[in-house]
Amino acid sequence: MNYLILIDRYFPTPVSGAVMIKDLVDQLHIEGHQVTVLTASSQIENKYDIEIINNIKILRVKANNQKNLNYPKRLIFELFLQRKIWRHYKSNSLPKPDFLIAYSPTIFWSFIIKKIIDRERIPVYLILRDIFPKWALDTGIISRFNPVYWFLKWHENRLYNLTNFIGVQSESNIKYFSGHKYNTNVETLYNFKKLGSKVPKKVDIRSRFNLGEKVIFVFGGNLGFAQDPSNLLMLVRAFKDYESAHFLFIGEGTEFDNVLIEKESQSLDNLHLIPAVSDDEYQSILLECDVGLISLRRDFKTDNFPNKLLNYMEYELPILASINADNELLELISSYKNGLASINGEDEDFIMNAKILLESKNLRNDMGKRGKTLLAEKFDVKSSVNKINISLKSHENL
Repeated sequence: MNYLILIDRYFPTPVSGAVMIKDLVDQLHIEGHQVTVLTASSQIENKYDIEIINNIKILRVKANNQKNLNYPKRLIFELFLQRKIWRHYKSNSLPKPDFLIAYSPTIFWSFIIKKIIDRERIPVYLILRDIFPKWALDTGIISRFNPVYWFLKWHENRLYNLTNFIGVQSESNIKYFSGHKYNTNVETLYNFKKLGSKVPKKVDIRSRFNLGEKVIFVFGGNLGFAQDPSNLLMLVRAFKDYESAHFLFIGEGTEFDNVLIEKESQSLDNLHLIPAVSDDEYQSILLECDVGLISLRRDFKTDNFPNKLLNYMEYELPILASINADNELLELISSYKNGLASINGEDEDFIMNAKILLESKNLRNDMGKRGKTLLAEKFDVKSSVNKINISLKSHENL
């Protein structure tokens, strides 16, 4: 079968969605399918570029680097990106697809999906990782009385109604759709990862930063509004005088510069802040770390399973999480005992959990091993590809 994949950024761009979809594409290829990826990149010189890697065709259109855009500029960027991709897709001779898999965020895919459906007459599976603009409304970024909210809501509704299947990342996300009359089928599709893909150690982060045998608490990925960096910095400050602990933040995002300013102004020498690195380098760094950090804003009302969780479990790092109440991740960590989790805002619990993990290497090792078991049971890319295929082929047989 021929699969068409639509995503705003793709490997080797060092963002979690790009890496996760790369694992999906590779698994489809391993199973004998033909795959074409439609995406954008700020690293190419021409208006577009078509690259073939391991018989996988990748059409990249030239676009701005999203991390340098503020909210209004990013909205405009995402709105028009789909038109640019469509223009180059229709003007090039690419394999006729049997199925379309789209990745969201962004919510601004309705124009190109409608064009592809009209031209190719194929079913669409949407991998939805971000229920937007709901989370922006919940956290106060935007008001229900703001016309921009209704503009975003219109695009969200149109996108969902164009798809045949939507895969959300937790059971509770399905509740959001139960209160809406969308012409689509919604199912749980956990984040996924290719298992057994550890890279050899290439980066000696302990020597680079003279960390010796310190316990390294690592946070990798987007540093933005949703991750509540102030929550992470509270933890760093609490351990400022602990010689045995060190914090490492790796990534990019709208709050990266603010975190850097806070680190310097408060002389947080127990924190190193590293801009986004390649996926291989990031995986290598994780080999040297001891605890994986997760932080989500307390006012979120929908579940979010950060993709960084999967990388932590791959390298047998126990999870230290401070997240929104009622998030399914609280129950998951409690059930599998692969880490310690508390509700964002309960600072004493967050700090105490960090101390527990700091002081017991045996506990860290035991929790890390249980996390590896959880990864294999729930987050294997093979299971996700199988689930997507069953859904798409069920539509094909109607």
